[in-house]
Amino acid sequence: MNKILEVNNLSKDYNDETGFNVHLLEDISLEVTENSITTILAPAGAGKTSLLKILSGIESLTSGQIKINSENQRVVYIPSKPSSFPWYSVKQNISLVNRDDEKIKSIVEFVGLEGYEDHFPENNSVGFRFRISLARALAAEPDIIILDEPFDKKIKPVTLERLYELLLSLKSKLGITFLLGTSNLSEAILLSDEIYLMQKEPGKIIDSIQISFDNERYVELMSSEKFINYRNKIEELLKNQKEQSLSNITI
Repeated sequence: MNKILEVNNLSKDYNDETGFNVHLLEDISLEVTENSITTILAPAGAGKTSLLKILSGIESLTSGQIKINSENQRVVYIPSKPSSFPWYSVKQNISLVNRDDEKIKSIVEFVGLEGYEDHFPENNSVGFRFRISLARALAAEPDIIILDEPFDKKIKPVTLERLYELLLSLKSKLGITFLLGTSNLSEAILLSDEIYLMQKEPGKIIDSIQISFDNERYVELMSSEKFINYRNKIEELLKNQKEQSLSNITI
């Protein structure tokens, strides 16, 4: 597969509110290939959000290099909190990015919001609002969608499983490329083609692992022997690192 994004030796320093220099990210190198889900698995406080924002063009880096496959490459960043506008309906939220009615109709159907075009997201569930954010991202016709801890812990398990299936479907049927940041190991294994393990203080990639299943991805794989073997392998890698630097990863 073609490389759609390549990061070499990316580092990030900043001054905190006291003027103290913080070395947040150190020599981050990773690759994202076309039509894949690549995941950065990291504990809270590792600088994962800053890294994803840098790759989205929202924040600046201190040193290193980011290579993209074209000058016109579109990257859409979806933050951890749903980014839909509560005063606009589902359709209005999407039309802020793309006014093509046929395109909007197709996207609404694909993300499971058919029949809710005129609903407003303010009083609906986190999962509902995430679907709107995802629909708006798709309307921008991106080359990469970057997801920053998108699955709120308050989301019900059944709803969460449906959202996992939606991402997998977008990848397999539409060829969407995702870069996901998460601290949830099981989530990472289920969704990812490749996982980068990241420690904190400073944020640094310590290892990577390719994930491959024989058949199409589905939630029930989480109880399979191969899935458990991947969990055991990654847990062993995590245990071999400093306990403090990898705390808060949900395993």
